[in-house]
Amino acid sequence: MSRFDDLVSTTGRHLAERDRRPATDVIITLRRPATATLLDRMRRHRVLPAFSHSWGSEQAYLALLGEGCPLAVLDVPDGVAVGDLDWRVGLLSELAVVVVLTADPTDAVDLLRAGAVNVLPRDLPSRELAGRLAAERRRLEISGPAVRRRVTRNVQEARGIQHRTQRVLLHLLSSVSRPLCCHDLCLLLGGGEAPLRRRLLLARVARLDERLADYGMVVRRSAQWGRTTYEGLQVVGR
Repeated sequence: MSRFDDLVSTTGRHLAERDRRPATDVIITLRRPATATLLDRMRRHRVLPAFSHSWGSEQAYLALLGEGCPLAVLDVPDGVAVGDLDWRVGLLSELAVVVVLTADPTDAVDLLRAGAVNVLPRDLPSRELAGRLAAERRRLEISGPAVRRRVTRNVQEARGIQHRTQRVLLHLLSSVSRPLCCHDLCLLLGGGEAPLRRRLLLARVARLDERLADYGMVVRRSAQWGRTTYEGLQVVGR
């Protein structure tokens, strides 16, 4: 058995074991200190984890892409710039079912059209907010996964790549159901206030290509009008 085939076999067993584990909600924040205060207020209701992940963090994406039925709660505290919020929600909704918590008056219609299943005021009484979030979790458990991810032979190739930054990038490229352009990836991998710089993204893709070379693969991409689109992985020579 080749190294690649052995990796795929190991991955299959890992996926089967993963799908038997209960899903865990993931809290993603655009301002972590403010979200910590919210989680402390909600702690006694036990509907949210005790900690949050900053937007763009590797831990957040590994958690989302490692669960069979994730619910992502995106917290948008007061004072956070939300000019690209609908874009962020649209990208996040390709990885998980998304509920948005907002502080300022927000046009919920735009966020719902972008892919959110619900938009809730984060300053609701804690008991009411807990009830609404619990209802979203129950609905998700009844209806099953609502996120359609691309299923490829390489979807969990990250188990053979130890560097976490490359693992996350590979997960994103292999799992999202459509090609991602450079602007999408820069927004996903950047922070809550600013996208990742494009030159840093290109450097990450180059390092991922170096690691994929061990499996005879590269990142498939196309460029047009100053925009690079990434379309998953391909075997070298095909």
